[in-house]
Amino acid sequence: MRRLLWGPVGVAAAALALLAALGAVATVVAPASRGVAAAVVVEVPVVETVVACPGLRSRKGFTESTVSAATPPRSDADPAAPAEEGAGLVTTLTRDPGKAEVLIQLDAPGDRGSYVGRSGERDSVVGRATESLAPGFSVTQTERTVDGGGRGLAGTACLPTGADFWFVGAASGIGQQAVIVLTNPEDATAAVDVTFYGRRGEINAPAGRGVQVPSRQRVELPVVKIAPAQQVLAIHVQVQAGRLSAAVTETDVEGFLPRGSDWIPGTEAPATDLVVPGVPKVGKGRAGKVLLDIVAPGEGAVVSLKIVAPDGTFAPLDADVVDVPGATVRTVDLTEALDGDPAAVLLSSDQPVTAGVRVMLRRPSYFGDTLFLAAVPPLGAAAVVPDNRDTADLSTRLVLTAPEGAATVEVSTFVGARIEAPVSVPLAAGTTTWLTVEAPKGRQRFGLVVTPQAGSGPVYGVRMLDEEGPRGPLVTSLPLRTARLTAVVPEAVPDIAAGTVD
Repeated sequence: MRRLLWGPVGVAAAALALLAALGAVATVVAPASRGVAAAVVVEVPVVETVVACPGLRSRKGFTESTVSAATPPRSDADPAAPAEEGAGLVTTLTRDPGKAEVLIQLDAPGDRGSYVGRSGERDSVVGRATESLAPGFSVTQTERTVDGGGRGLAGTACLPTGADFWFVGAASGIGQQAVIVLTNPEDATAAVDVTFYGRRGEINAPAGRGVQVPSRQRVELPVVKIAPAQQVLAIHVQVQAGRLSAAVTETDVEGFLPRGSDWIPGTEAPATDLVVPGVPKVGKGRAGKVLLDIVAPGEGAVVSLKIVAPDGTFAPLDADVVDVPGATVRTVDLTEALDGDPAAVLLSSDQPVTAGVRVMLRRPSYFGDTLFLAAVPPLGAAAVVPDNRDTADLSTRLVLTAPEGAATVEVSTFVGARIEAPVSVPLAAGTTTWLTVEAPKGRQRFGLVVTPQAGSGPVYGVRMLDEEGPRGPLVTSLPLRTARLTAVVPEAVPDIAAGTVD
């Protein structure tokens, strides 16, 4: 395993590392049409970013629920220049916006902050950043439960509202408790249809149709009450009116033994080519199981599988081709094929499918934990993760994959306006790399920026929190997604032809 050891601060290196991701402005000129002057399109930093979290779930003595937010430093900023306008706030979601409680306030790029929920708190949370704090503004939610049936480390990114969401890997069998959380930070009521697919086909679930989510509120849907007795599910959330944010959490027990708790990341919409990155390395005496779940929501599909491991890409023996009947979920055990190595799973199908991976870590005679992985797009620019930790028991790790061409990724940490010197990580074509990220000196929590470099092939990645406690492992992961940094807008130019008729 490689370890990234952070050296002295390198301001010039950091500026070069993050300039393209966090400070660049590009201009594209579209072809002229009908003799009119060419339209000019300008890419500019975003001026507002809004995200929603599914909600705090703190229980005194059991669960510490933390929301963290950060905007990375602007590497192109002039230290002598006056402070830029902007604000970054994380607040509770309330029916009356004027009564929202401010949990985190960011005042300048490079700021990061955390809020730990009080006992019994179950508020949904909204993050909003404007002007200079909007580019790269990111919010995450992390829950650490040390005992009881919900024992586990659970994390999720807080995402913008949308209209279509897929989740793969939930369950509603004995001891499996999945909950869909619908959070509506908008000013209008949202209407939602939820469709479930299981091993035997689409499930008749009338209670999932026409779900109303009032403005500035959230609704929780226990899956066991809508689609009970299912060992594995794919969930499709379709917003018929309005917009909202959807999330799914699952807690598993076996008798009285906790088997893990985590948030299930949203997966890509069905497609014929997918990448599920982030399968972690299994070590420290742990016993691991890796299950790939594939759903074909339409026609039956023939899916070819490949594994991208540290030593190269290969087809898993006896599982290289998988038949998935239409409207069903098919599960493939990849544990032996992976042999404990970190990896990504490549899927190529003749019909649209989507997929997720369940990773169950155990230590003999101890408790375990479960993490969920999803098919995600490659990184198009920098990914920003605000809540990363480095303690005696808990490590921050990256699982990075370059499935097609060689790539180079730069990894930087930040605390305040200071960017630690970025570390360049080469990725050979068709391989997966496993890294441990160490915090800046004297820090236990820090912000993280992961940036693919120009000329690199596609890069996929996951940030993992990995704790080895005295009672067994606690793990969770976040897919690395391109931060919202820029927006494309047309530039207003004089046009003497405006208002004329041919």
